[in-house]
Amino acid sequence: MKLQTRMSSKKRQKKTGISDYRKSIAPFRSKFEKSIAFNLEAIGCGYKYEPIRIPYELKSKYVPDFVLPNGIIIEAKGRLLAKDARKHRAVQKQHPNLDIRFVFMSLSTKVENSRFTHQEWATKYGFQFYEKIIPEIWINEKSNNGSSHVHESIERYLSEYR
Repeated sequence: MKLQTRMSSKKRQKKTGISDYRKSIAPFRSKFEKSIAFNLEAIGCGYKYEPIRIPYELKSKYVPDFVLPNGIIIEAKGRLLAKDARKHRAVQKQHPNLDIRFVFMSLSTKVENSRFTHQEWATKYGFQFYEKIIPEIWINEKSNNGSSHVHESIERYLSEYR
């Protein structure tokens, strides 16, 4: 009995995620885009297809779970969803002066749609974290300016949310 060495189209699609349909319209993402390209070519108009990547940011507001008197922001998470992980990385990037820390119900829980656990994710992106409770050292920690009161930048953000 000879082993079958060729993969069927459906098996190949399942394994590689590339369908025969997708190959037929390559490099375009849809038949509609391919028809637009065809029309541009027919009238002799040059074009480049998806030649650049343009970064953008969505305008939104972040509402922290808890803000300690020393300005430390605490996020309490039973499970970190993918959309929340993106949000927290964006807030961290746009507001690097904010001290955002996480208290996870479990450090070993996986972030939604990710290979990372909560602990691995927080470590990778430079967030301080703890499990189940806010550690006393965070509560007693002085703010960056030596005061035990909320510093100006946190107060400014808080006033925007009121």
